[in-house]
Amino acid sequence: MRAMGTVRPRRAWAARFGALSIRPVGSVAAGLCLVLTMWSPAGATSPPLQQGAPTQPGRTGPVAAGGTGPSSQYDCAFNLVTDAFTGAYGTASEIGWEGNRQGVVTCLGGTFVIQDGSPHDYGFGIYRGGRTTWEDSDGYLPAQITSFRRGGALVTITEFADRLVLGGDAYVAVYARVAVENPTDHAVHASPEASFGLQPLASGPDRVAPHSESVHDYVIGADRFGGSYPWPTARALVDAGSFDQHYDHMKAYWTGQLSQIAAIDVPDASLENAYRSGFIYTQIARSGDMLDTGVNGYESEFSHDVVGILTNLFTQGYFTGARSLLVELSNVVGSQGQYVDGVWTYAVPWAVYLLKTGDLSFVREHFASEGPLGKTQPSIEDTAHQIVADRTGPLGTMEATDDIDTQGYWTTDDFEALLGLGAYRYLASAVGNTTEAIWASHEYDQLLTSTNAVLAATIAHYGLDYLPCSIVQPNTANRCTNPEDANWTSPFGNWAWEGYLFGAKLSGPGISLIDTTYDYGFGRLHGLLPPDTTGGFPDAYFYSSAYNAAEGSAGLASQHHRDQGILGYEFMIRNSQSGPMSWWESSAAPSRTTPWVGRHPTAGQGSSPHAWGIAGANKVLLDSLVAQRSDGGLIIGRGVPDSWLGHGTPLAITNFPTVDGGRLSLTISSIDRSVSLSLRGRLADGPVIFQLPAFVRNVEDVSVGAVDQATGAVTLRSGTKKVEVELRRPPGG
Repeated sequence: MRAMGTVRPRRAWAARFGALSIRPVGSVAAGLCLVLTMWSPAGATSPPLQQGAPTQPGRTGPVAAGGTGPSSQYDCAFNLVTDAFTGAYGTASEIGWEGNRQGVVTCLGGTFVIQDGSPHDYGFGIYRGGRTTWEDSDGYLPAQITSFRRGGALVTITEFADRLVLGGDAYVAVYARVAVENPTDHAVHASPEASFGLQPLASGPDRVAPHSESVHDYVIGADRFGGSYPWPTARALVDAGSFDQHYDHMKAYWTGQLSQIAAIDVPDASLENAYRSGFIYTQIARSGDMLDTGVNGYESEFSHDVVGILTNLFTQGYFTGARSLLVELSNVVGSQGQYVDGVWTYAVPWAVYLLKTGDLSFVREHFASEGPLGKTQPSIEDTAHQIVADRTGPLGTMEATDDIDTQGYWTTDDFEALLGLGAYRYLASAVGNTTEAIWASHEYDQLLTSTNAVLAATIAHYGLDYLPCSIVQPNTANRCTNPEDANWTSPFGNWAWEGYLFGAKLSGPGISLIDTTYDYGFGRLHGLLPPDTTGGFPDAYFYSSAYNAAEGSAGLASQHHRDQGILGYEFMIRNSQSGPMSWWESSAAPSRTTPWVGRHPTAGQGSSPHAWGIAGANKVLLDSLVAQRSDGGLIIGRGVPDSWLGHGTPLAITNFPTVDGGRLSLTISSIDRSVSLSLRGRLADGPVIFQLPAFVRNVEDVSVGAVDQATGAVTLRSGTKKVEVELRRPPGG
């Protein structure tokens, strides 16, 4: 995993937003931040909403008269420095619907931006700061709840989106509720002060009597799924149902979507919520079949982002519309050349898809045949052979690229190319193309030999004890000289772990130096950053990143850092959420003044939420619990922290996709020195390897299976569904 940095092609904001007011605010990074404001100022007047008028202000008709909306301090405005909508204290998140053209950006204080058409900011003037909680409903649903005190009353603002069809046209509408609960013995005046354009669904009194509650509900159209048909009228939206009806529909829909993927139950409930919300955010970031990286900042597809997002979805077991998503991936890698490693790893999601589903006919159809548009829709074979054509680096290693947003001979590129060839070999063998399978094995061996030779020479020449970012330089000679630049983890790529899952040959510094590279990187960060963050990216966001968990994935192939992915994910949840379970691509240190309870960054860049970061985090979390090998073997518990064991709290995974459409569930239970594993469902024809880090040189006895003390592996024969393991000492002891 590597950073996108700050050089991605940006949207032309002037063309997109048209004439908008610009006001300067404080300093961000090294320069002046310009913010575009898009709401009606306090005291402004507008025409009253007519019965049949569209509900989108500034687009096709009149707007509703009402309150003043968000204050200038708690707006959600466009920032020209970071090229994204940002709220107070660097906040940003999203609500919306699967496949909507543009999701809705949310910010601290209950403000949100509707982007379809001319972007417009909405909110409630009742929020003016103070101690605030901001969280997802039920911990993970895309219904965000802002809670705070006002005049002795508890105020909650709840916002979510729902899909509805009116007159045959599909829309996304935002529903908002301002609830004021007065527990005092005196009346409280609490007007929502709703923005112009929010259509009332239910109106409670502004004067809230003692020990009573007042509820105000609103609705507004937000997206047309890329259509250009007229917005619904206010009457049509009101007639389409109440806040509660749409909330129930929203919840039922996302519950159904989540039922398609593997579910996790672990001692850290915040990880469960992040895993679920991450899947939902990824679907909201989609625009039809386009797997955009974000709804805010990176509303585009980038080749290696889409590869990672799709690989994770298939790993989790999401296959709805999978064929269309794979075809769209071919469009991306065939037309977008900024990140060439996306071409080299194109075979990876195809390989995971085939392994999990057994859909051999579709893979055969696309293995050697380009799409109707030719090279802009490459075949799987095309992309594999491109790897060989691009081996123009030293001793036949990969060419110089910009894959970590700076030009160089980057070590990660060689390992990503190896991963692509390994996945391609698996696919070629599966479709029965022996010639291509032999070719892929030969090219893989050659590239691995070249990569190991160049790395070994660089390491020896400079006396290194770590994997360098560049295959020909020490880290002191490039951007990785900054210990807080998270690209020090980039040399790992995904090869060490995912290559193992696909049975690729693994050797050389890319395997032997994983542990020492983590030790080197975290050692340099000691005293600069807290434990378990790998840093961030320039120019001023070096605290953490959306990739922080994913940068622990190579630890699964190591001896001593196998739980780094989970530790990195937990760090993100505790220290760098910029919205409920949302993270900027890279972020600054936590704010000391934000009213939002917890530790949250002062600023960030890229996009938030960030779908590629989510994909990496959720994949390393699931892989740490259970992973399927292409030979049928099942790896269980390889990245489970010792701290999760010995207390009687079980770990459970249900609905995990194995091979050829199979699904299974498993439970790990542990009390003191006793650990048990039970499996239910369809197992592949291969061994089960129960391999907790706590087992390393610590297994006293097993009820069944063979023990490897050095790796902590308890290997069970195919078909075995239960084992009891007795440890020599308690986990972590």
